[in-house]
Amino acid sequence: MVSAGLAALRPARLRRAAVAGLLVALAACAPPAAPPREATAPPAAPPPAAAPAAPASIDLDPAAEARIKADVAYLASPELAGRGTGEPGADLAAEFIARRFAELKLELLGEAPRDAKPYRQVFEARVGADVAPPSLAVQRAGRKQGVEADKLVTADGSASGTVSGSVVLVGHGVTAAAVSWDDYGGRDIEGKIALVLDGVPTLSSGPGATAAAHHAPAGAAHHAPAGAEGAAHHHAPAAHPADALRDFGSVRYKLRTAREHKAAGVILVAAGDELPAVSSDAASMGIPAVVITRSAARALFPAAGLAPPGKAAAEKPAAKAPAPRPLAGVTVEITTRVTPRMAPASNVIGLLRAREGSPHADEYIVLGAHFDHLGHGGTSASRAPGVRAVHPGADDNASGTAMLLEVARRFSAMPARPDRNLVFVAFGAEELGALGSRHFVEHPPAQLAGMKPVVAMINADMVGRMRDDKLLVDGLGTSPDWRPIVDGAARGLGLALQYGVEGFGASDHTSFTAARVPVAFLFTGVHEDYHRPSDTAEKIDAAGIARCSVLAARMALALSQRDARLAFTDPPADPHRGMRGGFRASLGTMPDYAYQGPGVKLTGVRPDAPASRAGMQGGDVIVRIGTHAITNIHDFMFALRELEPGREVEVEVDRGGTRVPLKVIPAPGR
Repeated sequence: MVSAGLAALRPARLRRAAVAGLLVALAACAPPAAPPREATAPPAAPPPAAAPAAPASIDLDPAAEARIKADVAYLASPELAGRGTGEPGADLAAEFIARRFAELKLELLGEAPRDAKPYRQVFEARVGADVAPPSLAVQRAGRKQGVEADKLVTADGSASGTVSGSVVLVGHGVTAAAVSWDDYGGRDIEGKIALVLDGVPTLSSGPGATAAAHHAPAGAAHHAPAGAEGAAHHHAPAAHPADALRDFGSVRYKLRTAREHKAAGVILVAAGDELPAVSSDAASMGIPAVVITRSAARALFPAAGLAPPGKAAAEKPAAKAPAPRPLAGVTVEITTRVTPRMAPASNVIGLLRAREGSPHADEYIVLGAHFDHLGHGGTSASRAPGVRAVHPGADDNASGTAMLLEVARRFSAMPARPDRNLVFVAFGAEELGALGSRHFVEHPPAQLAGMKPVVAMINADMVGRMRDDKLLVDGLGTSPDWRPIVDGAARGLGLALQYGVEGFGASDHTSFTAARVPVAFLFTGVHEDYHRPSDTAEKIDAAGIARCSVLAARMALALSQRDARLAFTDPPADPHRGMRGGFRASLGTMPDYAYQGPGVKLTGVRPDAPASRAGMQGGDVIVRIGTHAITNIHDFMFALRELEPGREVEVEVDRGGTRVPLKVIPAPGR
């Protein structure tokens, strides 16, 4: 949702206020003493219909922290093994949430199939791929030669299919107009097979050029698709750093580039004789591709002049890309079989019904948080590439799930029901693309048909690392009525709120915004443990989650008591898209979305990324990118969209009151 943040400590005055507030709330719930009746009074007229009892106020509860801490500890425990969709841990998490809903006497919403588990809305999710061994056959001078099974694997991002054609050596398969480099020579190779070298070339034109080429192993490069501008013809080389193409080594980027040059298939040549692990990610780049060992490639394609294993790194720096080279008289046939793997997933849904007789008893408020995470990693979503280990997901999103359960507890304990129905939804498969919330919106229970009865949605994702009392409440641009509701709900909680207007972002509220439902999104910020095995329960700030839960509950209570529905307005563009993708260029920065000063403050920078290599640090405040002044997160995102992968840009940061200019070479975006 980025470096481990210090947990915000709740001040003692807030604890005292919490106890005092709780006593006031309890006193408010006690029935008033009846006035003495005078003996001479005439018989009383029949009393008017009693006004509905108002729900009690919602204040900080000293016992909430222990409950939240216990819920997070279980959801992030080794037993649940990262709650990966389709894995036993996710099912255990769903059972745990359903059991809590039952204990709180929440009702089922809609009619479940006869064989369904209580509170579950089941759907299918694509969780990966089954990859069969590929085949590669080479035909030369009327003779057909196959490749041994241990000499090749299916490339990460390969499509499934059989393709054949003549072979064209296209160097490292990089097209980067920003540095006047194009291994394809500006030409399409329609219907042909691209023979692509692992790694990236080193440029010889410019300061800092070295004699050793940089190579990124085929299996170790980032899995995310990389973006570069279209094909370009050769130009006179400009002065660029020797490693300007460093971030163009991703296998998926090479496949995408070959596809854009209309290749039929790709053969990637490893730097040595060690092959990358087979990826189980089902996302296809739209072209069949295999990776073969260096020795196998030398034997199959002698005319390519490939360096032997271990000597590929000795390639000399180059001022421009060599021209594509067709290998005369050679045709190949590639067969790959990648079958998307589906698994059952579920949303867990509980209903707190509105009070009888309420004029708004046919309207609903949805409170949500996703409970799934990355399981054992091993996918492009993990920020620990190559590491196969449990990703506990304590903050993402055991924290939001624990908050959801706490809000449900508070409402279920109230002496009176709210005027509108409350629907508590723990969404599944969010990490696979908000699949659970999308399914809920597109296939809602009958009472919510068309989502018209839904007044608003409050979403919590990563609320467990509050720093300096900061909390982002985003989505407020979806209704002009949100701000006073949030301000009122925050009174006495000691929160330093930042308000965001975007309704589209990297979590489940996006599905509701698309359905024109006003949304509010609670988020305490990204950190170094995001999507890593280090996102563990002991780092969670339960006191911060408790405050978030009171805020969310008060917001829901205010929504339930309003006479009128919230008015929906179309929100502006999403400035948080950079958290999980959407840009053609990347700096590897981790913005502090709760920062309220001028510029964009960084909570950290990703290791071995353009920002860190340029000397950027956590705590820096970006104030300028190129010619653009950066005053807020919007400026930052707009400037990021204009960056070109591989084209150097000057970024100015404020570091402790001193302006520091830094030269950054953006990587292809995620």
